[in-house]
Amino acid sequence: MPTLPENRDLLIKEVRYRASYRGTLELDKVCRALLPELDTMADDELLMVRGLLQQGENHLMSWLVEGAAVPEEWQLPVALVRHIFKKNHHV
Repeated sequence: MPTLPENRDLLIKEVRYRASYRGTLELDKVCRALLPELDTMADDELLMVRGLLQQGENHLMSWLVEGAAVPEEWQLPVALVRHIFKKNHHV
């Protein structure tokens, strides 16, 4: 598992940036649902989300928006993002 940067605030800023600026409107909506949750996420959750958000737009779009099969290594972070989106959008 990746290690936590010395400064948690820098990690949160990186994740906030990556979640805020995606390639499509649909992906923006899903990823931006993370924003209100970032400050209260556990370190391991932040690291998982950071890793997920570093994946290509095509992968993120298919996993998070289109519901395509998710590789085993990304299932937990995808499930976390989906859970947060549903919670914040009452889906």
